[in-house]
Amino acid sequence: MLNIVFPDNLQELSLRAQEVVKEIDDRPHLLVRIEISGAYFPHRALEPFVKIVTSRGKAETSWFADVSDDNRRLAGYFPTDLPRQGTVEFGYGSAVLGRLRVKFESKAVTRLDRERLPEDVIEVSSKYLKARQQR
Repeated sequence: MLNIVFPDNLQELSLRAQEVVKEIDDRPHLLVRIEISGAYFPHRALEPFVKIVTSRGKAETSWFADVSDDNRRLAGYFPTDLPRQGTVEFGYGSAVLGRLRVKFESKAVTRLDRERLPEDVIEVSSKYLKARQQR
């Protein structure tokens, strides 16, 4: 059984979405980090995840996710070409444990200035992830 403490009112959970550059396989990668805070997220053997579920029932699941050292934030990392809007869900393994009431909108993502990024940065797109999975 997972020990996750959620506020009585899930509206207290907050969402922050921004582009970040993260070092993966010794190369800088441009991703969107969607960070959820306002609850206690334990470190578990099961992998955490964050999803964006669209109105058509399709879901974009984070490439990977991690829990902060202080267990106060869950961050999911996504390709930069996100769905335009949807509902954010999160959980561990295959179990959805929560859904945010605030709707996600890709236009609200804080974007980095492309001209200031290093030349060798890899922009992670859905196409990039599919090609990586086929290797």
